[in-house]
Amino acid sequence: MSRKPPELPATGLSDIEWDDLRYFLNLAREKSLSGTARKLGTTQPTMSRRLELFEKKLGAVLFQRKPSGLELTDTGRQILDHAARMEEAALAAQRIATGSSAGITGTVRLTSAEWIGARVLSPLLAEFCTMHPGMSVEFVTDAEALSLTRREVDIAVRFVRFQQEGLVQRKIGSLPFGLYASPGYLEARGFPDFKQGGADVALIAMNAALAETVAETKWLRQHFPNAHIAFRSNSRDGQAAAAANGAGLACLPQCLARAYPALRAIATATPIPSRDVWLGFHRDTRAIPRVRSVVDFLAERMPHLS
Repeated sequence: MSRKPPELPATGLSDIEWDDLRYFLNLAREKSLSGTARKLGTTQPTMSRRLELFEKKLGAVLFQRKPSGLELTDTGRQILDHAARMEEAALAAQRIATGSSAGITGTVRLTSAEWIGARVLSPLLAEFCTMHPGMSVEFVTDAEALSLTRREVDIAVRFVRFQQEGLVQRKIGSLPFGLYASPGYLEARGFPDFKQGGADVALIAMNAALAETVAETKWLRQHFPNAHIAFRSNSRDGQAAAAANGAGLACLPQCLARAYPALRAIATATPIPSRDVWLGFHRDTRAIPRVRSVVDFLAERMPHLS
């Protein structure tokens, strides 16, 4: 007589619908109940109830509720990867069904540091949107790196190589730097004497926490070891504004300095190190037309902006 196999405990997994995952994905991206409710055209209480029901179905907590917003738990991050792939499969099926797969449509979320986002990438992305009217680009400039592996963004632009597993990266450019000061500063102090170690020089530099990791700041300290650091900022635009108003000498990306007409370039004894620009995206998205189109466009256009 054969034994009947033991029954597994009911988890409610069979009751999960695509809408459950769609709401979950939007919550993970918006990080707030109210923001997701506005995006999906519903109410915050409805979003809260849907999240509670989904967590009950799974038997797991997906988000931690914090003052700063919703933060994915370890379980939530694991489910996010699978849900994102399901979303892409659903969208691909929809494109085929509607005959829209021949065009490039949809939304791509991209992140970078503030200054390069405003000064370099935004004009390029505006051109891209004009070329592809079916596309929508959501651009997030951030102080802390958003995660590609957790699908917080589709594409990231950074000044260092990406270290996470599962990512594809491309060097898309190299930004030259220059030494700059205002006419008022140069009139008051004169051009710097590189042979004197900068005893009479006021410098503008990165915050102390970043100073040892930024090549151009190291260059400044090497050539002006006796200089006074008059102003520090982790904002490139902040440094440029301080230099334009006479605070001191600043090493700045040339494309940023051009946005400040008051700045004057200063010839240097040795070249200032340039900064490589890296673009990264998750390997699972490399075949997605909307992501690939943005990647290829930026890789083609960025090298021409130095």
